[in-house]
Amino acid sequence: MTRIFHAAAAAVALAVLAPLPALCAITSKDPAQVTAGRYNADPAHTTVQARIDHLGFSTTTVAFDKITGGFDYDPAKPELAKLDVTVEAGALDSGMDARDGDLKGPGFFNVAAFPTITFSSTRLVPVDATHARVEGQLTLLGVTKPVTLDVTFNGFGTGMMGDTRAGFIATAAIQRSDFGMKTYLPAIGDKVDLLIDAEFIKQK
Repeated sequence: MTRIFHAAAAAVALAVLAPLPALCAITSKDPAQVTAGRYNADPAHTTVQARIDHLGFSTTTVAFDKITGGFDYDPAKPELAKLDVTVEAGALDSGMDARDGDLKGPGFFNVAAFPTITFSSTRLVPVDATHARVEGQLTLLGVTKPVTLDVTFNGFGTGMMGDTRAGFIATAAIQRSDFGMKTYLPAIGDKVDLLIDAEFIKQK
C-alpha cells in the first residue's frame, strides 16, 4: 500500500510540474526585448553577497536577502534606465550567530544607527548585447560614494505565476574603509567583493 501511495503521489507531482516549462521560461536574452515599465525586486529571488578576506586564510561571505526597490526601463532609451535599491542591513547572515551580532554592532554595519544600505544609479553604459556598467551612488554607514556595477543580463520572460520577469547578475568591489568601516584593518581585508543575484517583476 505504501508503494502504491508513493507512486500515486509521484504521478500527481509529475502531472502538476509537467506543464511548467511551457508556462514559465526565459523568452529572450536580448535587452531590447524587455518591455518598458517599472520592475520591482522579487525578495524571494534577490540577494546580495559580500565577500571579504579573513587573515589571508579564507574568505568570509555575508549575505543580505531583505532587499526592496527596482528599476525603470525603456528599451528605446536604455541609457536612461534608473535603478534604486534598499538593503536591510540588520538582515545580514554570515552563517554564525555570534559573528552576525558583531557585524551588526558599531564596529561594522552599526545597524542601530544605519538600518539600511542604498544604491541609486546615475548612469547606464551598455558594453555589449548582454552586459552593461551601471554607475551610481552607494550609501553605507551614512557615507555616500560612487560605485560601478558590472551587470550581466540573464534574460527576460514569464515566471511561474504568469508574471513578467527580468534577471541579472552584478558584481562590484568597494573599500570598506572609504565608508568609515575600519575595524580590524588590515587583518580583515579592506576590499569587499559584492555579488548581486536578482530577479525583477514587472509592475502592472
